[in-house]
Amino acid sequence: MDVLKATPADLTAVLAWLEQEYADDGEGFWCNRGIIEHALEYGDLWVIRRGGEPVAVQVGDYAADIVSVRKDCRRQGLGDALFAASLQRAIDDNVNVLSIECSPRSSWTFWERHGFERFGDLSEWGTITARRILERSFDLPSGLPLADVRIAFYPESATYGRSEIRPIANHSLRGSRLDDGAIMLGRRVIGLCDDEPAGKDLAVKIEVDGELRCFCKAKYEEAEDAGVRHDRKGGAFYIDAVEPH
Repeated sequence: MDVLKATPADLTAVLAWLEQEYADDGEGFWCNRGIIEHALEYGDLWVIRRGGEPVAVQVGDYAADIVSVRKDCRRQGLGDALFAASLQRAIDDNVNVLSIECSPRSSWTFWERHGFERFGDLSEWGTITARRILERSFDLPSGLPLADVRIAFYPESATYGRSEIRPIANHSLRGSRLDDGAIMLGRRVIGLCDDEPAGKDLAVKIEVDGELRCFCKAKYEEAEDAGVRHDRKGGAFYIDAVEPH
């Protein structure tokens, strides 16, 4: 099933069946037609066509804001095909995290089946926000000296120096020392911006063989010089290698 960029003709057809479904059942995404119309303008509206007509639609290049399959074409794998295409786009574009909000709540079973995990409000009737982290592993060169690397992500308040703050996430791993002094890691280390408890900037601490390499906000130049990269599309920071001093 080919997943294609939507055209104005696709938009017209999609809105027609969404309006009909809302008239028939009082459900669906007809109330979100403005978002769908803007997605065509912004270029992140995707469809699957059958017989030249769109039968499934997605708003969002990566994590979906809206997914809908025409009522007579459901349970035929079209939603799976939309997700598979968006996952491949995310991998190709170096996106590290797919985050969604499940509405209606009944859609959660679909996203759970595709490897998403809830975060945020986990109460029974809380808003279902979920995400899938796209992990990456690397083959380390053989025969090179190894280094012990510790990377931790913290709330911004940890950089104020007023009191000791526990890290949000800790990563201990080994890396290979390259000839230029960089340390290549065996897997990508990802820090999630949404995990900053006060909604502020994520901080990062990097140690190599017990020596402090940096401890600052992940968006700072000091962190970038140490190897921290910002994934703005996925709302994360990541590290594949610790750069030399």
